Amino acid sequence: MRVLLVGDHPPPHGGVAIHVQQLHRFLRERGVEAKVLDIGKGGRPAPDVHPVRGIAPFGLRLAGFLTSGWTVHVHSSGNNPKAWLLAATVGSLPVGRAPRFITLHSGLLPDYLAASAARRAFARVALAGYSRIIAVSGAVRDALVACRVPEEKLVVHPAFCASQVRPGPVPEAVEAGLARRRPLLTFAHHPSPVYGRRVAFRAVRELAETWPDVGLAVFGPGTDSETFLRDVRESGVARHLEVLGELEHGEALGLIQHSAAFLRPTTHDGDSLSVREALALGVPCVASDVCARPEGTRVFRAGDSTALASAVREAVAAGLPRIQAPDAGPVLLGLYADATSGGRTSPRPAPAA
Repeated sequence: MRVLLVGDHPPPHGGVAIHVQQLHRFLRERGVEAKVLDIGKGGRPAPDVHPVRGIAPFGLRLAGFLTSGWTVHVHSSGNNPKAWLLAATVGSLPVGRAPRFITLHSGLLPDYLAASAARRAFARVALAGYSRIIAVSGAVRDALVACRVPEEKLVVHPAFCASQVRPGPVPEAVEAGLARRRPLLTFAHHPSPVYGRRVAFRAVRELAETWPDVGLAVFGPGTDSETFLRDVRESGVARHLEVLGELEHGEALGLIQHSAAFLRPTTHDGDSLSVREALALGVPCVASDVCARPEGTRVFRAGDSTALASAVREAVAAGLPRIQAPDAGPVLLGLYADATSGGRTSPRPAPAA
């Protein structure tokens, strides 16, 4: 079996890119010949990860893999035109007979498709060439069913590989924050307002009334922006923040592992990778009620900072959750095997990297 993963690869360290990286590692550890076509921003070199830029070079490279009989698995958000153009390109390329898979990751996908009949029609056409379509949540699946995507093609499974959650050592700045904060909470930041930065800041201000030494470790892109600094000033939480910027993924997991609770105050969400990572590490997780959350998550009313603060107090008091984390690796490996059984393609050399 040979599998080509198509999608973003770190950096940046989050979302789809991390899932692609972890699935690639899982497959290689199981002896599967696996490669990645990195269509993201590109980063440091990694074994069998090949950056590709531009529609023509991408199409040529993809055609080579399809012609050679590689199973292709696309990973995309599904919440913007570019994502659906990618899906359509891979699904309709008229070469090869190897099976094609796609995982659709974003919690914004249902709203994106619901906004336009034309979008739903294009999604149905774009997905026609795939053997299996993996939706990360029931809401994503229902949105695809509403597009009249055949239900027998749909599989619902979180984009999460529990076996690949491996915390690394934390930087000195993180160790210093852990030492002076009681308790230290963590928050994965992104410039988008969807991530609920202001709600998190207001909740920390409320928590400081009973926990004077509480801290919030903020990591991720955009923490040096003027809008971020404005929200810090207006919320009055500067002295409670540990602003760490972008961390390597192992460092971020190490930080979460040593924190008292992980916060996910999003206004929209899919099946959040970071929520599942926190739970897999045995860390209490407090998340908004904007979507179905994994077992063990303490949920609060979205946008309500007082409810978030109350849920954090309860989560910290309750201590470590004990849950059975899902692993997409074995599930996908089984789907690949089912789709490729019967020897429909003849082995050929891998295309030149």
